[in-house]
Order: sequence, then structure tokens, then C-alpha cells
Amino acid sequence: MNDGQMEFEMEFARVIRMYYCRMQAQLAEVGLFRGQPPILGLLHKHDGMSQKEMARALNLSPATMTVTLKRMEKAGLIVREMDEHDQRILRVHLSAQGKQMCQKGEKQVNQVTSELLEGFTEEEQERLKEYLRRIAHNMERVVREADMEMTDGEARG
Repeated sequence: MNDGQMEFEMEFARVIRMYYCRMQAQLAEVGLFRGQPPILGLLHKHDGMSQKEMARALNLSPATMTVTLKRMEKAGLIVREMDEHDQRILRVHLSAQGKQMCQKGEKQVNQVTSELLEGFTEEEQERLKEYLRRIAHNMERVVREADMEMTDGEARG
């Protein structure tokens, strides 16, 4: 690894850590905790998804999704109901409190995003988004390939 790559890696990791810490602090102020905001956001757009669909959409294991949803249900943020056509499927809906929490969380996320992008022009923000999309695409490809290699290895072994 050359010095430029190492410097990029260190700065990228630093940004991720600081963003994560700031975001967690802001969301905790309104009573949201790790793992909850992506679920609330997903349900805000697609209310009534099954737990399995949600786990797939958020790239979480079904077990992790179940544990997080139980906590959210206990906190009054969601309601889980059996699918009327297939009793094996649990549908997840935002409760009134969950909808309210979505709005609060969105304000906190917007504040952190504004802080993050302070001093950047619109053009620089657009370029940064494009660079981040490309980075995400690269990482998604690598993860997919690694998953396929692991699946192939398990099928052979």
C-alpha cells in the first residue's frame, strides 16, 4: 500500500467513525438507538413489509431483524401483525409513535448531514455523492463475489 492509499484509508475511517458517533448522539437525543433509524426509514417508505423482506432490504440476518423489531415493538414504535392471506408471514407497520419518531429522527439526520457538508458547494456535493456511489458499487461487487466464492466453496465441501 502506498502512502496515498494509506492516507485515504485513515481519513475515510476517521470520517466514518466521527459520522457514526455524531449520528448516534443526535438520534439518542430523540430516543432512537442503533439499528432503529434504517428500519423506521424503510417502513416510512414501505409500510407493511414482511420481516424477511426488511431483513433482505437492509442486509441484516433474519435473527438480527427479529431481535431489533421485538425491541421496537416493546418501545411502541412498530406493530407486527399476521398477514391476512398467509399466517406464516408477519407484517410490520409503523405505530403513531413510530411515525412521530421518524419525523424527529429525520430532523436529526438532516442536521448531521448539514454539518458534514458545511462549506461544500452544490457542485462539490454532487461530485462527492457520485464518488460515494462508485465506492459503494465497488464494495457491493466485491462483497457479492466473496459471497459467491464462499457459497461455491460450501457447495463443494
